[in-house]
Amino acid sequence: MQIKVMGQGPDLVMLHGWSMHSGVWHQLAALLAENFTLHLVDLPGHGSSDWHDNAFEMDGLVEQLAEQLPAKAHFLGWSLGGLVATAFAHEFVDRVNKLVLIAATPCFVKAPNWPNAMEPTVFNAFAENLNDNQQETLQRFLMLQARGSAHSRDTIRQLSEQLAQQTPAQPEALTAGLSVLIHTDLRKEFEILKCPVKVILGQRDTLIPVAVSDDFNSLQATADITVIESAGHAPFISHPADCQIEIESFLHDN
Repeated sequence: MQIKVMGQGPDLVMLHGWSMHSGVWHQLAALLAENFTLHLVDLPGHGSSDWHDNAFEMDGLVEQLAEQLPAKAHFLGWSLGGLVATAFAHEFVDRVNKLVLIAATPCFVKAPNWPNAMEPTVFNAFAENLNDNQQETLQRFLMLQARGSAHSRDTIRQLSEQLAQQTPAQPEALTAGLSVLIHTDLRKEFEILKCPVKVILGQRDTLIPVAVSDDFNSLQATADITVIESAGHAPFISHPADCQIEIESFLHDN
């Protein structure tokens, strides 16, 4: 996997969401790089990272990350990247100082005792439509991520610009990533995480309902949860300074 390193200070690994690449962090990364050494990961088949069969098999994915990342670091994951970061923190307990999840959840689809999530039919529809028209499907997903945000047009523009700056994610990687979103349930793993956890949610997120905050606290009573008002699924784009303040305050807090 391709991992860009920038900044100075304690190590912070940043994992992007489905269909995107590490460039999506450009605004937030510029702010955080003043105080942290950032490790900006391109997940398999996304951005500059190659794709190979089964690259999104979670055990193998976190093992590969473990080979390429610092011995110990903070981890930050957005959306799909939040699942990967959670899996890493569970598997490599001694290698994660603190975990930050942005618009992420241990289970993206509705399940028993987990009502504040998406209907699986939504992700299944994206998976089916990928084969017919990848570009149209990606654009629809961008709109879904920005929906509800007070700055939805600007969020769509920035996400679209970032997509255009890199070769599109490979179809096999997109299909595999959707499968992870549909089938992965890390609630048990999240419940027994040993590292401090910070969750940043968008008040108007249509993919991760803000009501999931209560479910987070039922799994991790000490989880630090912040809701960014007027934000959708990409609060680090619509409200980068707010996210920076929340992240740095949490990571610097001893």
